[in-house]
Amino acid sequence: MQSASVSTIQSVLCRCLSSGAANESKRVLALNVGSQSSSYHGVGNRAASASKSRKSGKSSRRSSHVTANLLDPLLKKILTSVPNPLKPGDDAVEVKGKFILSRKNILDLVNVGAKLRDGNFDIEVVIQLVSVDAKADGKPKLSDSSHLEKWVPPKGTLRDLRDRFVAGQEEHAVTFWVPKDFGEIGAFVIRNNNPSEFYLHSVTLQTDSGETYEFPCNSWVFGHKVYADGRVFFTNKNYLPERTPSGLKEFRDRELVALRGNGKGTRVTSDRVYDYDVYNDLGLKRPVLGGSKDFPYPRRCRTGRSKHITDNKCETFTLLSYVPADDVFGREKTSGFLAGTLKGVSQAVVPAITGLFDLSPNTWDNFEEMLALYTDGLELGQDLAETDDPEKKSRLVFLDTLFKGEGDTKSVLRFSRPQIIQKNENAWADDEEYGRQTLAGVNPCVIQAVKEFPPKSSLDPQQWGPATALTEKDIEPYLENLTVQEAIKAKRLFVIDYRDTVLPYIERINKTSVKQYAPRTYFFRTGKGTMKPVAIELSLPPTQGKPTSNRVFTPPMRKDDKNHLWDLAKIHAATIDTGYHELVSHWMKCHSVMEPFIIATHRHLSKLHPVHTLLLPLYKNTLQINAAARSALINANGAIELIFWGRQYCLELSSKIYGATWRFDHEAFPADLISRGMAEPADASQPGGVKLVVDDYPYAKDGLDMWDTIHSYIAKYLNIVYNGSDKAVQDDVELQAWWKEAVEVGHADKKDEPWWPKANSIKSLTHICTTIAWIAGPNHAAVNFGQYAYYGFGPNHPTQCRKLIPEKGSKEEAKLLENPEKWLMSTLPSQAATCIAYTLAEVLSCHATDEEYQGMRQNDNWTSNPEIKAAFSEFSAKMEELERRLEQRNADPNLVNRSGPAQIPYTLLYPTSEASGLTGRGVPYSISI
Repeated sequence: MQSASVSTIQSVLCRCLSSGAANESKRVLALNVGSQSSSYHGVGNRAASASKSRKSGKSSRRSSHVTANLLDPLLKKILTSVPNPLKPGDDAVEVKGKFILSRKNILDLVNVGAKLRDGNFDIEVVIQLVSVDAKADGKPKLSDSSHLEKWVPPKGTLRDLRDRFVAGQEEHAVTFWVPKDFGEIGAFVIRNNNPSEFYLHSVTLQTDSGETYEFPCNSWVFGHKVYADGRVFFTNKNYLPERTPSGLKEFRDRELVALRGNGKGTRVTSDRVYDYDVYNDLGLKRPVLGGSKDFPYPRRCRTGRSKHITDNKCETFTLLSYVPADDVFGREKTSGFLAGTLKGVSQAVVPAITGLFDLSPNTWDNFEEMLALYTDGLELGQDLAETDDPEKKSRLVFLDTLFKGEGDTKSVLRFSRPQIIQKNENAWADDEEYGRQTLAGVNPCVIQAVKEFPPKSSLDPQQWGPATALTEKDIEPYLENLTVQEAIKAKRLFVIDYRDTVLPYIERINKTSVKQYAPRTYFFRTGKGTMKPVAIELSLPPTQGKPTSNRVFTPPMRKDDKNHLWDLAKIHAATIDTGYHELVSHWMKCHSVMEPFIIATHRHLSKLHPVHTLLLPLYKNTLQINAAARSALINANGAIELIFWGRQYCLELSSKIYGATWRFDHEAFPADLISRGMAEPADASQPGGVKLVVDDYPYAKDGLDMWDTIHSYIAKYLNIVYNGSDKAVQDDVELQAWWKEAVEVGHADKKDEPWWPKANSIKSLTHICTTIAWIAGPNHAAVNFGQYAYYGFGPNHPTQCRKLIPEKGSKEEAKLLENPEKWLMSTLPSQAATCIAYTLAEVLSCHATDEEYQGMRQNDNWTSNPEIKAAFSEFSAKMEELERRLEQRNADPNLVNRSGPAQIPYTLLYPTSEASGLTGRGVPYSISI
């Protein structure tokens, strides 16, 4: 539209309306029909008008709303009378667009107030197309403005009303006329002149000559008061930086600058800025994690909140932690409720459970009482749904799987029977099942082959005492006529050793209501292939004049014999394993280490970059899940500290382990297995190029096949992208900046380690990307989605113990022998801690309805490259074949570790899940819960 036309319209409005209304009309028209040079930039800083609006208060917003209603008929009449500069018959090409979006909502309804405001103009969402070719002066070439049609829904019938306000995806058309020499469309700029945001799923453009352009958007588009400039979305055609078309280069650069921000200020909901910070947001009296030698840690996404008034090292705590708008869940996604559910558990369920048990005995009487949770549920004594706060109620939506009751009643906590006791209620106590779970349970990534015996310690013996009390005589009776050294040489002796990690914390932990040991557990691979525990050593540090205690427990020689001390030793060792799993194997080694890679990707790899397209599915939902965890689970006095043995030292412990043991190169699955002595290097004909020491190791066997399939696909993808050229990788400025920052800033406390790989060839980049894909996908799936199956029955893997094991000959031992079940019940977590643990385990084990599993994509428009599509089709076929192969393994009776006494088939690395919810199978690309 020509500026003269705009001036005419504005003059008419100024004469017709009051000064306030005229100012409003000028603003609207300038935004909607102004010159195209004013709105092509990427997202910049929030407009100054946003600040003024916030200061103006409620009355100002109401005034604007009234003015808009008065202007509605007049504006429509004037705007529709203005001719389009290009029309049919001119030397022009018609482009028709289809926009799929969802409006802002509360629960399953759209935000009614926002929708009413948005309905005032039929020209409120303005779009311009961007050519891949620049103009003669080098500036981007843009089309004339157009707008979404039928932004105001139909009115009249009840059905119309329902369609207006029930949330869901909407489809809106748009029409453009562009000159025939406009060239290929490479992007579009969109400006939302509404007061409320909407979620833009995708856009399809088609010319009258048959060209089609796809835009996978998947982002919130906020209003004009939030963003000073329009939003830019690129097509699904990727370019390496040096091959960027001239018409898109400025947009590419501006978008990256906007996403990096300036490192200042408090981030707000509408921001799209990705930046780094240390973990100083967990609450008071917790050390800052990251940025020091004492407490190294990966970086998190910066929020910029103000410091606490009593501790300037800590950020002010809030339940609404910032997540960049591009990483916030879309409206209809059940996974959006998963993050809210974590908060719902923390704010509604946990207080209800603790409040209930504060008024009643807090110790289980017997196993029958514990088993009744699965049949009768837990009466909470209140209805958690009794709230008028829509946000609080939304956090309970996904908890419908955990509650029973009619309508919205949420007064009974209902637990489904976990797999560990579905077919055999006593199998969990079997030594063979105890050992099998080290290979196929929920924490199968810590067992190691024994390399030397007796074990040594890295702790100072002057302070911590002797390294062990174990001798060869303790375990040789269980080694099938082998000596210890022969068993080591034959790769048949294994260990899970937490002693040196946990011992320095035991004295502090045991001053709380928790009572724990620092354990190491030895296992022997029997002749029939099972993994049998043969010795458990439980250590206590020297304290109050007492020397270090290293107690050794061994199993009864016959299976039918009872040894209650041995049973308690297994419980104590399993408890430490549970906490280590949740804090290290799951949280630190999956969730927290992934966050820096996500941040660096958005800051340095443009959405036009093919590696960004490759990595994006690996990051889906992770930032929002991590933010929810920091505000509801791992924060000071949060659910994790409440129920796990580490108590207030939980995250501090994970920091120590990150600093001492985490290595990116060892997170590559074959290297991990080799480092633990569970595999040996082999030729390329073997999956992962390694040979397993224990062939019937379900996690490793299935994982190596999964690793190979992902590695093969990524290698083909990157060879297509870089045309087989290592120099192209080295010359890729965005890629090099991405990897440099991920290492040196995102993992700054380990930036000088020599083991970091270099992104200097297709081979090394393939290894880097496959490792990231492994951490986010298969490894996380293996340690996450089986939690309820194994932790949903407390005695199998408790979260804490409340009593130490009686000394031989003591009065406590006599009480134990008099009533072993009662003693065990008093050792296990309290009723409140047990119910909270079950609730968390079930929520964390659930798949979302919008999950993207390995070899699958929800939308076909993620790439336009036919070679990459062909490589992905091959990848999908291989995943389907892999799933069939894993099913065959589970049906093989000779593979004794795939189901065991509890009869739980190993399905955690099946590529897909048949449904959402609690399925115990399926490998998403990302850490989605």
